[in-house]
Amino acid sequence: MEALYDLPNGDRVRVIDTATVGQSLGRVLELFRSGPAEPVFFGDTPRPEGVVISFEQWAEYETFKEDAEDDRRREELVRQRLANDDPSQWVSFEDAAREGGWDLDVPPYEPPADPGKQ
Repeated sequence: MEALYDLPNGDRVRVIDTATVGQSLGRVLELFRSGPAEPVFFGDTPRPEGVVISFEQWAEYETFKEDAEDDRRREELVRQRLANDDPSQWVSFEDAAREGGWDLDVPPYEPPADPGKQ
């Protein structure tokens, strides 16, 4: 049995019944070995309950997940620091530049003219 299911993002996927997917895992593996293959959605209702993906896809998703978790941790850290910070202690960009020894009054760098284009 096979049914179509509309995902929240508007995409539509084919959902294959669990028994058929179980019997077809060898063929699914052949598809993964032959190159990029679409995920296989399965379930006993028209709604997907599981998905089979290649190991390469899984590894890529794990990397995305780890990156997203790192981003969330950094965002939370920044929120905590801002919530516990005293704005009266903040330093302006100009003051920070002076403290760092940067001269903000220097004109922007312009590369020398191309001698071949005179």
